[in-house]
Amino acid sequence: MRHGAQIRSIEWVAGAIPVRLGARIVSPEWHASCSRIRIDRVLRIEELKAGLPVGRLGVELHAYPRLGSTNDRAAELARAGAPQGTLVIADEQTAGRGRSGRSWHTPAGSGLAFSLVLRPTTLGSREIAAIGLIGAMGSIEALLELGLQPELKWPNDVLLNGAKVGGILAEASWTGSELDHVILGTGLNVGKTPLPEVEFPATSVEQSLGKPVAREALLLRVLAAMDRWYGRLLDGTAHPDWETQLAYRGERVAISNGKGERIGVVLGLTPQAGIRMAIEGDEQVVFESGAYRLRPL
Repeated sequence: MRHGAQIRSIEWVAGAIPVRLGARIVSPEWHASCSRIRIDRVLRIEELKAGLPVGRLGVELHAYPRLGSTNDRAAELARAGAPQGTLVIADEQTAGRGRSGRSWHTPAGSGLAFSLVLRPTTLGSREIAAIGLIGAMGSIEALLELGLQPELKWPNDVLLNGAKVGGILAEASWTGSELDHVILGTGLNVGKTPLPEVEFPATSVEQSLGKPVAREALLLRVLAAMDRWYGRLLDGTAHPDWETQLAYRGERVAISNGKGERIGVVLGLTPQAGIRMAIEGDEQVVFESGAYRLRPL
């Protein structure tokens, strides 16, 4: 999976102070920020480092005890020239977001909050929309390997037992008509911490599995699966396999975009990550990911 590569750069950042792991510098700011976390829940960066890079992903690692948004930090690094595969991870994320500006908070020691810098310059503008989908499929494949039965709630959520366990946010940046980069952000609830009330029921990997999960090993599984799906997206072979875990297939759902709601039956997905539905009164309608949301009936 490593394609013969070696990780280029690793830094563990406490506040604004870079801590180079190779020098084994201990940061008092990091220990202060971890004082409220059970020691067995602290993210073990040395273990993560040992497994990187994974294929194209994790060629650079930027890790933080606490961060507002991993997507925002990854975008800053991308604008500064960070290479494809740069990984940004935070043990606690305080201002994460999903589609349409919805908030996503990752409490310290409880989940995975990370973002990747991708530069898929060979993809057309319509295929860029599928990057969020392959991010979700990477998480789904990793959870399948744990013996769970995750599903894709189109366009960007991961479900376990009908409840949300994770979400994906892909944000593209263009220079004129040329794609510069895409930031692929992922949030996964891992630990059995109290979950906030959200519009859709929430769960965690450990709640579903019934036993503790090492976040470092899970992240490496997710990255390996994401790298496989990213490669398939680049060579045009990802569709239709990303339909295999599609939630509500053959079922009636409501789809809305804030301006109205329509009722129909989920048929499948398109190569551009749109959803195909049979709408009452129409033969078939395709909805692009955009601002649409699904609601089971």
